[in-house]
Amino acid sequence: MEKHPVNVTTTSAKQHAILFQCPDNPGGRRLILLHGAGIAGELTWTYVVNYLQGWSEILVPDLAGMGGSSFHDVEKPTAEDYARQISELIEKLDWWDADMAGYSFGGTVAAELLKEHSFELLFLLEPAWLASNDPEHLQQKSAVYADLSSRFAADDEAAYIDFLNTVSPNRRPNNAADRIAVKRLKTNQQGLVQALWAVSDSLTRYEQRYLDWTADMAGLSMVGENSSPDMYERQQRLEAESSDWVAQQIRGADHSLVFTHPKQVARLMNDRLAMLLGELGE
Repeated sequence: MEKHPVNVTTTSAKQHAILFQCPDNPGGRRLILLHGAGIAGELTWTYVVNYLQGWSEILVPDLAGMGGSSFHDVEKPTAEDYARQISELIEKLDWWDADMAGYSFGGTVAAELLKEHSFELLFLLEPAWLASNDPEHLQQKSAVYADLSSRFAADDEAAYIDFLNTVSPNRRPNNAADRIAVKRLKTNQQGLVQALWAVSDSLTRYEQRYLDWTADMAGLSMVGENSSPDMYERQQRLEAESSDWVAQQIRGADHSLVFTHPKQVARLMNDRLAMLLGELGE
């Protein structure tokens, strides 16, 4: 797998991404991978990318404020602003024919992209916007993320562990793993502050859409066994109500599944692609 930096300027942002290319599979499918809050794209997805098969090119952008991308003049970005950033990047690179994957906050950005665009295959990993079937639970999540955003902005050290406990309520405490996770989150603290506020804002404004959404495309969602059970119940309902969707729970994993279970995440993505190609007779 070859790796190339991509640096472009678009209307709303200075943009950085990593393009992975497989010289043994030229002219094949493309995949865009969107990362979560606070941790840049390459660090989030590199281990997963190493095990992916079936895609000839994989684009891993940095959302603005996290990694090498930044907005030109947006001080308090919403999910729509991040989606506009990615839409401009896709347009600039002519990548609308790609499959899409969104992890955590990246799933919220993907949800905004879906308002105007469709993808043949969509992956949602621990999607923040599909956290529950219960509107009260979504309201609670919105309030918690808003509070965490404010605490991070105030340099509250305890907020980092509280954040880990929020996204993975049944996780197994591990001091060494927690130190690594906190170090990663601190790298782009301002981006983390902005992304969590954007999640809170979107959960409040689009609550009913998130509760009602069903997929009109092929897809796969993944939730860690030690993450919120409410989130997995929402994915199971999504599978039941959509024509071509699969919900998968990963045993022993929590919200950090892309870091701790990259081989299993990649295998599930590979299998889902193979399933789609079988359905299409390719």
